[in-house]
Amino acid sequence: MRKIQLPKDYLSYTQVTLWKANPERYKKLYFENRPELRVSNSAMDYGKVVADALENEKETGDLLTDTAMSLLTKYDIRDKEIATSLKMKDVEIPLIGKPDTMDSKTFAFREYKTGTVKWTQKKAQNHLQMKFYAMLIYLEHKKILKEAYLDWIETVREGNEIKPTGHVDSFRVVFTLTDILETMALVNRVAKEIEVEWTTYVPEPEIPF
Repeated sequence: MRKIQLPKDYLSYTQVTLWKANPERYKKLYFENRPELRVSNSAMDYGKVVADALENEKETGDLLTDTAMSLLTKYDIRDKEIATSLKMKDVEIPLIGKPDTMDSKTFAFREYKTGTVKWTQKKAQNHLQMKFYAMLIYLEHKKILKEAYLDWIETVREGNEIKPTGHVDSFRVVFTLTDILETMALVNRVAKEIEVEWTTYVPEPEIPF
């Protein structure tokens, strides 16, 4: 069994979704190592503030944000990396993911989201990130989770700022073995597609000024 060749030596949920959505952008970010092309906006910046505060168990100083965060269910593990691999019949694919919070005994996990776009039960149930993490837990711990939760801190835009409304929704996402196997098949396909492009990639020559 050989180890697959990838630009980052592993796949993450972010890489899988970007490759599916826009292979050319993936190549610029990961083949050409151009982090300046990463998307950034006020909503994403706010989400990072919340994520950092939750990971480090500290307050942000914003009353509504800190109140919303206090409403979230938290487990004993915060934002800890799960590093494992998917072994198919012909190839090994290293994988990495970091659930926002996870129970060290049961491996139950929750993913926290912020944003102005409303989350629904259907959107949460179909969210690939949840299935990706369930797959990682299955591969690393041989545990088939029946469910996990996605928690959404609702926000609104006020001028150039993102503010929480104080409303938090929690969505129960259920898993089956079929969900995990289908996610494994997707990851295997994406990894092989990336490998083909990566191993034959020739950077465009730089044009001198």
